[in-house]
Amino acid sequence: MKRSFYNLLLALVLVSIVLSACDTPPIPITDTPVVVMATSTATIVSSSPTVEPSLTLTITPTITPAFTATADGLPDMPNKPEPQSSTFQGCPPQGDGGDAELNMLKNRIDEGNYVPVTFDAILNLTWPKTTERRDMDTWSAEDAAMIAKYEGIPVVVEGYLVRAKQSGAESANCHATAANMTDWHVWLTKTAGEDRTHSIVIETTPRIRAMHKWTLAMVGQIAANHMPVRISGWLFFDPEHPDQILKTRGTIWEIHPIMQIEVQQNSQWVPLDDFVP
Repeated sequence: MKRSFYNLLLALVLVSIVLSACDTPPIPITDTPVVVMATSTATIVSSSPTVEPSLTLTITPTITPAFTATADGLPDMPNKPEPQSSTFQGCPPQGDGGDAELNMLKNRIDEGNYVPVTFDAILNLTWPKTTERRDMDTWSAEDAAMIAKYEGIPVVVEGYLVRAKQSGAESANCHATAANMTDWHVWLTKTAGEDRTHSIVIETTPRIRAMHKWTLAMVGQIAANHMPVRISGWLFFDPEHPDQILKTRGTIWEIHPIMQIEVQQNSQWVPLDDFVP
């Protein structure tokens, strides 16, 4: 009788243990799947209710193109960005006559991934003499290919400004003469105080200046104080001025248009828009 009682009691205890196990919550899964959203801001979302809140990572894309330098010291860039422009103050990108292809290049407004190059790489760059003073659509295929190898490379080069002046009417700007519708001709030299005979002509255009606070007075002051500058823009071939070589310029390769001017101040590069004399 006593044995039967103990057996019954043992059975009740076992039943109680089984029922308690059924009410116990499941063990959390530790291998939580992670989903990364493919956007500029990636959000990591966990399926586990114990992960709170979700973690947000900000991803800053960095475009660092790898270029192979040519024997000329310039990047080998067979696939260059197509020039982009727009009508400005009623003047279309191709201007109102002259060399329409050349005017389109002068009036481009697109930014590029500017590649650092040396001053000498541009100054010493050669060109076929048969392109001089001729419209682009009259060049031979061979000559056009030689120029196209370099024209349109987005470059950034350091140097010193010598002089800056407002240009006159030209077809690229629909022969307008207003101050906001003409180019600035600026001369860049390798060393401070050098004359223009071995300079590179760099030009600002109305379309680009409309996006900045640049003034001729600011540029003139930087030139007078021999402050180092860093120029970003598009490598451009101007066949119209071979007679100026070793007189007012060292080459007919230019940086045109200038997209950014930076001034070295307190050992830092400061955009001209933010420059404080």
